[in-house]
Amino acid sequence: MQSTTSTTETARHRIAVHGLVQGVGFRPFIFRLAQQCRLNGFVCNDLSGVI
Repeated sequence: MQSTTSTTETARHRIAVHGLVQGVGFRPFIFRLAQQCRLNGFVCNDLSGVI
């Protein structure tokens, strides 16, 4: 039986976006961009805006 090894590197980044992003399709745009780049993550709001 052959064994194969797979190396996967994982990086974590926090990106904060500030400004007027309501009503401009920001989250759907970020979602599509993340899918195209094969990224995983989440979007949430804090008291000052979107994280």
